[in-house]
Amino acid sequence: MTTTVRETVEQIHDLNINRDAFHSINGYFYQFELTLLHILDDGSKNDSFEDVDCQSSYMIERIEDYVKYFEKDGESFIRVAQIKHHTNREGPSTYYDAVLFLYYNYLNFLERKTSDTEYVARIFHYDQSEDKGNIKPILDAAFKSYEKKKVKQKEADEEKERKTGKPIQRKDDILDKIYKTGLDNEVNKEAFATIAKFIKTKSHVEVTESLKAKLKERYQFLSPFNSDEFLYAASVSKLIKEGQQGKEISLKDLDVYFRGEVELLENFYALKITDYVKGIIDSNIIDVELNPWSRGVYEHYKQIYKDIARFIEEKFKINEYRKSFLLSTSPKEIRIFEANTLDEYIAFTEASVAISELLSKLSKIIFHYLDSGGEVFDLDEWFEINEQGWLFKYPGEQRGIGVITGNFSSDVFSSLRHILPRLRHEKLRPDVWYVKYDDDFFNASQSMKYDHDYSDVPIEGQEELHPYFCDPSEDHFHMQCLRCLSLANYSNYSKIHEIFIHGCREE
Repeated sequence: MTTTVRETVEQIHDLNINRDAFHSINGYFYQFELTLLHILDDGSKNDSFEDVDCQSSYMIERIEDYVKYFEKDGESFIRVAQIKHHTNREGPSTYYDAVLFLYYNYLNFLERKTSDTEYVARIFHYDQSEDKGNIKPILDAAFKSYEKKKVKQKEADEEKERKTGKPIQRKDDILDKIYKTGLDNEVNKEAFATIAKFIKTKSHVEVTESLKAKLKERYQFLSPFNSDEFLYAASVSKLIKEGQQGKEISLKDLDVYFRGEVELLENFYALKITDYVKGIIDSNIIDVELNPWSRGVYEHYKQIYKDIARFIEEKFKINEYRKSFLLSTSPKEIRIFEANTLDEYIAFTEASVAISELLSKLSKIIFHYLDSGGEVFDLDEWFEINEQGWLFKYPGEQRGIGVITGNFSSDVFSSLRHILPRLRHEKLRPDVWYVKYDDDFFNASQSMKYDHDYSDVPIEGQEELHPYFCDPSEDHFHMQCLRCLSLANYSNYSKIHEIFIHGCREE
């Protein structure tokens, strides 16, 4: 890359330095996998920007998710790409931020007056909606939406200033940044619409499969040890590492890499597991969005889930904590695995339902806590984590420390057989199990309190025998049915407090 063009890229990138890089919580691996596909197709008939017979360099997480650059016939070419992945059907409003930032960076490019350089922008996106079509109507709609938000925010700020007597310092939003360039006008908007557009892409599963197939076709012959999974993990590791170091990468660089000594990132599967769990969080957020119950509920849950995602990402850096998360979450058998391996990643995919259920329960409990007057929550205070499990300490719980698990099956004993030996460990041993299940004998009712619940596993073949209650002097635990949590109604929490009360009963 010539010095002039590299300086242009870096200058525009510096203007985005404090930008939130991802619209969704997850998408980290999707971004790298799709970028790798684009590198493997560089200059071919399948080139992502339809650039034929070029040899490009890619700068990861520069300006947008990546910048592609090449020179041909004495001219310079810059291509910027945003990559978005959504599991649901999405309308234009989901992409307002992306379009506005593309436009803002295009104006910054115009400001540098590099007439010998061609600039093109794309939003590569996956969701279940139809093609987005021309980008201009979405840009116009984004302006209108942000202007309305600015008016409402100004009114709210002025009201707060009247009450507190203190001026409010508001940071520039993307619209403020666009206006400050002095280049926003209808001519430039129309010009932007000619160089920027949406490109519909494949789902994450399909992208992963396509990437593995292309890597196998190009590199497997180099070594008998180059399995599909190894080539995939090695290539993504390479891209992450180059991106972190701010280096350029090309198809030629990949060829040299696979002909030499190939190394995986030390924490590759740990990163992949974290990204996978963030994907589950994204799905849960979508469930809230699709089932709104009152104004502002979705926004509250979205922030709660972002806080949960940050907490999990931090704790998952410790190998033992990822494993103990599964041990206390999944009421099913967990495969044996070594830390930071493909087997560990598969173990998390096998526990996806239980993980989603735990996250749903935790988010609803936090929503209740905040909406009923609780202070800002601190998950480091709410959880006590060790190598055996994640203990949950809700403020005001009357029975001690607990554990939130995925839902039990209708056959409670099958779930107990898997999870009870783990929870009886002396370093864990919770006083309360927060678990949702549908067994008539165990559900709370007028006639049955949760004084002492079943504390041993019956021998195989005798599951139909009635369980016994343990003596109060012996080790015991409380099994909380969570029926009062009402997970399907996100804004209703009138009875949640009862699940933390000793002797809770259903009215």
